[in-house]
Amino acid sequence: METHPSKMSSSTWLEAAMYKGYLFIKRGIVTMLSYRTALVLGIVGSFIGLLQFSFMGRFLTEGNSFPALNAYGGNLLAYLIIGTAFTSFVGVSLGSFQNTIRSEQQMGTLEYLLITNTKLELLLSYSGLVSFLGTLLNVTLLLLVVIFVFDIPMEVNLAGAAVCILLTITSLSGIGLMGAGIIMVTKVGDPVTWIFTTLTGLLSGVLFPVEYLPGALKAISMLLPTTHALHALRLTLTQNASIEQISSQLLFLLIASAITVPLGFFSIRAGFNKARRDGTLAHY
Repeated sequence: METHPSKMSSSTWLEAAMYKGYLFIKRGIVTMLSYRTALVLGIVGSFIGLLQFSFMGRFLTEGNSFPALNAYGGNLLAYLIIGTAFTSFVGVSLGSFQNTIRSEQQMGTLEYLLITNTKLELLLSYSGLVSFLGTLLNVTLLLLVVIFVFDIPMEVNLAGAAVCILLTITSLSGIGLMGAGIIMVTKVGDPVTWIFTTLTGLLSGVLFPVEYLPGALKAISMLLPTTHALHALRLTLTQNASIEQISSQLLFLLIASAITVPLGFFSIRAGFNKARRDGTLAHY
């Protein structure tokens, strides 16, 4: 039986408190090491973050004029704000599906929902729609406030921006579904969405133009749907670019959607079937 703190000497109580602290730290370390994928991804992500800021530093050393921003009106603040807002759509597209699965697993309701004749694909689609609408509202309000507070010049083509955002979400949602399929098996640590999130921040022009990347990295950036999506979105929000003017970027996103969405649904179904066979569907 554990002695009540009031009946323990100060030295004994301190020793007990320190030992409990040691046990909690040990538990955290054991838990962290048991999810090796997540541990490795976190370490690599830290190094990539440093690399990202080095490229940004190179970009900012130009001084007060930024020739690479001329295509977007030359306003640095507008460039950075749109890039930051764009990452919100990237985050919800890549993470909403696995977050839904994790939430239902933690509440113990995933299996109950699936026996109500609600297909897994529909469950994820409904939950994703709510997340997308919430993000769209938040980003819209953010842009409106920032534009009026900082008096940022914007020439907006709403139709073009809407199409761009829609195709961005569909192309990345397929990748998010792949990640959700993996997380149903691994529980913690999803290399698919981690890779795309990392590459988006580093190579897609969120904080600095892709022109500042070395040749090999620039070639990789051109293969990412986020690079084309962000370029098109900036043009529609700052230069009133028409759908025709961003047609090549939209075509790239359309092709990406046609590839990633079927692969995503296949992956989520495969992950679900494996977790159910292994008896770990409700585990997290």
